[in-house]
Parts: sequence; C-alpha cells; structure tokens
Amino acid sequence: MDVIDTHHHILPRQYLKLLEDAIGAPKGLKAPEWSPELSLQLMDRLGIRAAILSLSAPALSFIHDRAQERTLARSTNTYAASLHTAHPTRFGFFATLPSPAADIAATLAELAHAFDDLHADGVALLTSYAGHYLGDAGFRPLWAELDRRAAVVLVHPHLDAVNEGAVQDPLLPRPIIDYPHETTRAAVHLLVSNTVRDHPRVKIILSHGGGTLPLLAPRVAQSMLGGKDPAEFMREARGFWLDVAVSACDEATVETVSRFADTGHVLYGSDFPFVNKASVAKQLAVVRRAEGWGRDRESAAETAAAGAESIRYRAAQILFPRFCTT
Repeated sequence: MDVIDTHHHILPRQYLKLLEDAIGAPKGLKAPEWSPELSLQLMDRLGIRAAILSLSAPALSFIHDRAQERTLARSTNTYAASLHTAHPTRFGFFATLPSPAADIAATLAELAHAFDDLHADGVALLTSYAGHYLGDAGFRPLWAELDRRAAVVLVHPHLDAVNEGAVQDPLLPRPIIDYPHETTRAAVHLLVSNTVRDHPRVKIILSHGGGTLPLLAPRVAQSMLGGKDPAEFMREARGFWLDVAVSACDEATVETVSRFADTGHVLYGSDFPFVNKASVAKQLAVVRRAEGWGRDRESAAETAAAGAESIRYRAAQILFPRFCTT
C-alpha cells in the first residue's frame, strides 16, 4: 500500500446531527454513511496507506452562535486528533477553524491549539466566509500566522447564503456544478490580492483539480485584474498544489491538471465518503494510468520515469513528512 489520500472527509456524529437539523444536505444530494471503520475498509481494499482527514463544506458556516462554533471546532479537532492517535500511520488531519470573518482572534487561538497541542497536519479553509473571499484584508492576520508556521492549507469550496446566487435546482447540485467555479474565484482572489505573493511559505492545496483554474488562468492573467502582471499571475497560479478529488474521472482531466501545475504539485484525493466506493476505485485506477503526465518533461518516457509515483504519494510526502516511509 503506497497511496496517500489528501482529500478524505469525516462526518462525526455530533457534527452531522447539528448539520442535518440546521440545513440538511444540498438539493439533489444526501449525506453519506461514514465511520472510521468504513474509511479503513476502503483504504485497505484500494491500497491507500494513509488519509489526511478533513471536515467538508459547509464546515461550521451554518452555525451562527459564536460560542457554539468555537466549541464545535474544538471538539471536531479533538476527534480528528484521536483518530490519528488510534491509527498513527493511517490518519492525519486538517484542523477546522472558526470563521475568520466573525472572530479572527478565535480563529488564531484554535489554529495554535490545533498545531501546538493536537499536532495537526494543516488547516482546512472554505473558499469564503460571510461573503468574503480568502484574500480579504481582514484575513491577513490568519495568513501571516500560517506563513510563520509554513503551514499546509486545504481550500475547500463552499457557497454560503451571501454568494449562493440563483435558486437551487435539484437537477444541478451545487457541489457538482458550482464548486469548481467557487474554487477558481477563491484562487484568483488569493492571487490578485497578492495574498499568495506575500505569504510564500504557505502551501495551498486547491480541491478538485483547482476547479476551473487550469482552463481559465491564462484568460484571467491577460485581464491583469488588480494590476497583476500576467507572467507573475501564471507563475503563482501554477505554484498551487492541486488534488484530483472528483477530477480523475478520465485521463484527459488528470493530464490537464498535471500539465498546468508545477511538477510534483498534483496530489491524490478520493473525496470519500461523498464519492462512493465504486467511483473512488475507478478514479484511482485512472490516476494509476495517468500519473506520469507533467508539463516540464521533454518526453513521455522521461515524464513517466521522473514522476511515476508523484500523484500516488511522493507529492504528499513533501507536504506531510510524517507519512514518509522509513
């Protein structure tokens, strides 16, 4: 077993109960069944050695009581850390943080606890909070602390009540149709606000192949949004880390993502349990066939020789060294 899954979700019972009581599942979808045992069964069957766990969207955004939000962030992180303690070679985790738009001090306090006391592998952030994208000036203290710690950040798409747009149609589930665009909006905002430029030690993972960024980046770069130099925009955009969760449905998509990103910056992600076991198996098979692609190699043979194991686990080991094999 050698695969490291960097996009693998948890659904703690307490969290799921609060979520279902508050808002339920997005139209056209339903909450999947999950337990640590189900994750381990899937991992064993498919040869996934380790998974970095995270809470999926909407994370804590549906909670409007700030004290309750802080309490749930703490309990979620404590639970995730307990899974690592019970299975230290199988599970790591991204910490869940209270909204930086509501109380940046609480966000920073939970971040410190997660890293210093629970030994989190990184933090998970939503693409926006209360209508503010991640490059918002009010979030600068958070990015400064993440940069100081050279932290890994998983950016997960979410559409909150402020930016949800048209009335939801169950034939167009937002996690399937709109999430890739939301990831792109957040990525562009991080770039043109110079958040990426000013915090070079932070390693940012964009979910789902970076959304539509690999296709739209040249168009956005030439628009010079915020006065951003096109070459600088493209250089920084290619420097994101991209996971292939729900983006490995065919070889062409994995190839597009691999040719866009800097060499060695593409990670495997299953999106389990929101992607079912059969689909996870099919997409992992695509990754195993496609993983040699990259834009910086002169030939297919050189590419395969240099990056044959990158997506499966070597790229993840750069970000998460405690999962390096000895």
